[in-house]
Amino acid sequence: MDFLERPHFVLALRPVDTSVRAARDIVRAALEGWDRPDTTGDVELITSELVTNAIRHASAVTLVLYLPDDKTAMVEVWDDNPEGPAEPPHDMQAESGRGLFLVGALARAWGWRATDEGKVTWAQAITP
Repeated sequence: MDFLERPHFVLALRPVDTSVRAARDIVRAALEGWDRPDTTGDVELITSELVTNAIRHASAVTLVLYLPDDKTAMVEVWDDNPEGPAEPPHDMQAESGRGLFLVGALARAWGWRATDEGKVTWAQAITP
């Protein structure tokens, strides 16, 4: 089954800080509307971290959310920066830099791939 036959949405985001909250809110509302509430908040947090990285390093950002099956949500963030995400060294005193660590801890799987226009960073999460 093609993912377009399953619940999904695509949202263009401006590369500004307020886009992070908007993305989180929209993901929460979409999952609730699809009767797949994010009871743990994991999908929202994953979305927040991936969108934050994109708006810091790119000028065009698109959020894609879809349900490939009955237990999984896929979050993809497309941007126009061809450089892949990199985890900084772990510094427990740092006030930032833990985003990809959190994504890795919360997601079933995550990664990135190059596109003709930049890259897509994705994460797969379990939903109830």
